[in-house]
Amino acid sequence: MEQVSLKLLVNKDTNKVLFAEARKDFVDVLFSFLTLPLGTIARLVEKKSNMGPVTVGCLNRLYQSVRDLDKECLTTDTMKEMLLEPNNSSEKYCKTLKLNIDDTTKPTTFFLCTKFNGCTSSQYLNSSINKKCGCDRSYSYTHSVSLKHFCNGFVNGGARFIITDNLVVIPNSKQFTSLALLQNLEINGRSSVRETTVNVTKEKVCNSLS
Repeated sequence: MEQVSLKLLVNKDTNKVLFAEARKDFVDVLFSFLTLPLGTIARLVEKKSNMGPVTVGCLNRLYQSVRDLDKECLTTDTMKEMLLEPNNSSEKYCKTLKLNIDDTTKPTTFFLCTKFNGCTSSQYLNSSINKKCGCDRSYSYTHSVSLKHFCNGFVNGGARFIITDNLVVIPNSKQFTSLALLQNLEINGRSSVRETTVNVTKEKVCNSLS
């Protein structure tokens, strides 16, 4: 099971987590929340969270409505799949994460113009087989590609971060050090806190979505 490490600073007296110190792998996961379609969030908190039944406003009921709807009520046969398992426009970035919580299994496939070698249109590549190329030719099932991206996640590998209990992410720098945050919380130094390292799994991350 894939997991990433996270260092927590806990108040010794109250046993409350004050904030976390994290590196790239965990911050990439947090930032990936912003790329998720609502349909994916609804599916993740329903299937992956280990907190039991979880609701996100009315989103869960809306998701359930689409799931229970007869296909005859929708404009195309693939409309239900598109709503329940929507594509993530940033999937090429999320696929590079050590802990990718987006469980959409089908990567976006792009189709090439049937006259690709001689096509002069800038629209020779499209994610929909039903549209036409800019040169007015159709796209081909036999000419499909999956694009790769060479960026690794969202933040730089050497960066370190501090994460508060309400998911504020700030760089662990001279201006924002863990010691300075402790002083702002009126805690006198690290002697008043204990450090603990936890391994974060997909299930634990999905709990944060709820």
